[in-house]
Amino acid sequence: MVSSNRNLSYESSLEGEKTNFRWWFAVALWFLLLISYIDRTNISIAGPFMVKEGVVTQGALALSNSLFLFMYGISNIFGGYFSDRFGARKTALFALIWWSVMTLFTGLIWSSVSLIMSRVLLGLGEGMHWPLNSKWVKAWFPSHERARANMFWEFGLTMGPIMTGPLVTWMILSSGTWKTPFIVMALIGLIMMVPIVWLIAKDRPEESAFVSKKELSYIQAGRVEEAAENVRVGQVLRKTDFWLLLINWVGMATVFYGILFWLPSYLMEVRRISVHMTGFWYMMPYILMTICIILTAFLSDKWMKRSVFAGAGTLIAGLGLFLGTHADNIVLAMLLISISSAMNGVVLPTIWSSLQRMFPSKSVGMGAGLLNGLQNIIAAIGTYILGISFSIGFSYLIILALIGGISGLILAKRGY
Repeated sequence: MVSSNRNLSYESSLEGEKTNFRWWFAVALWFLLLISYIDRTNISIAGPFMVKEGVVTQGALALSNSLFLFMYGISNIFGGYFSDRFGARKTALFALIWWSVMTLFTGLIWSSVSLIMSRVLLGLGEGMHWPLNSKWVKAWFPSHERARANMFWEFGLTMGPIMTGPLVTWMILSSGTWKTPFIVMALIGLIMMVPIVWLIAKDRPEESAFVSKKELSYIQAGRVEEAAENVRVGQVLRKTDFWLLLINWVGMATVFYGILFWLPSYLMEVRRISVHMTGFWYMMPYILMTICIILTAFLSDKWMKRSVFAGAGTLIAGLGLFLGTHADNIVLAMLLISISSAMNGVVLPTIWSSLQRMFPSKSVGMGAGLLNGLQNIIAAIGTYILGISFSIGFSYLIILALIGGISGLILAKRGY
């Protein structure tokens, strides 16, 4: 009886006040992407140790990173479909368990073939997660808050690499083996994140016991009226705006992934920097990216100009990468390369806000899956080229960034 009275009292309090649980939900999405990004980026620190110990070859490491992105892209497409079909929460739980087990598998690899297999399977799991965020943001936030909502979960993308550098380096050096970070992160995913997703990540705010009636009314009032029918894949692929958005995203993401996976190797092999300093410089792009995400999210929501930011940011990324890879001074070079990668923080919240405007709620998962899926498949090419040759690879990345930036500015003229 006492418990029943407490529940009634709690429900009454929710009816009488406006909660802000949607922002706590955004924090949970941030933590989920944080774990995801540490799981996928720890290979950038551990990889050179694998090669040094003769467990894998440099060519296999390059191929495994490229195939990860390729399968990650395929999985995005399926993940978007599954989130529209079965709901974001169920899809997220399946994906989280899958990629955590595959992270553990990576810590147990014994050859180049097993590394490639582990990265392919990891990509299949992690790719399903990304379109879920757009599905959740579309459902949980009014349109004028979506850049800031995207900002929250995108912090996982920046904080993951920031933590990966010193954390993974410390784990490897203190334990004496590159296996440790994979095992530890797999356990965190299974023991910590599965319960969090189960309890908090409802498909819609209407299903959450933590959202008051006033907050729900506020969310619903801020949703833009849209068509109720589903959008088919064929319709998306015939949409010019979608292709402009994709080209813009490809240009920036190819630069970002190239730096994400290969910066430590570039610093050690080309710039001759020690492994300890590599961890420091690896953090720099993502510290700047975090600042860019915050500023862009607020300004973008204020001015409601998305693609201007995305186009300009991608152009700056190409220019920064060109200047940074040709600078002799290491400090200047790393600052320029860091600025180049940090422009992903300008593009991210605006790209996804444009995508969430472009698609109705019933199809936003599919749209996000197609956008990020195709982007990752194309970005896999640049990542592989960079792993084989830094000089050719960086030139390829710079050209794509310039094309992507122009595409973003064209999209801005079309009203996005």
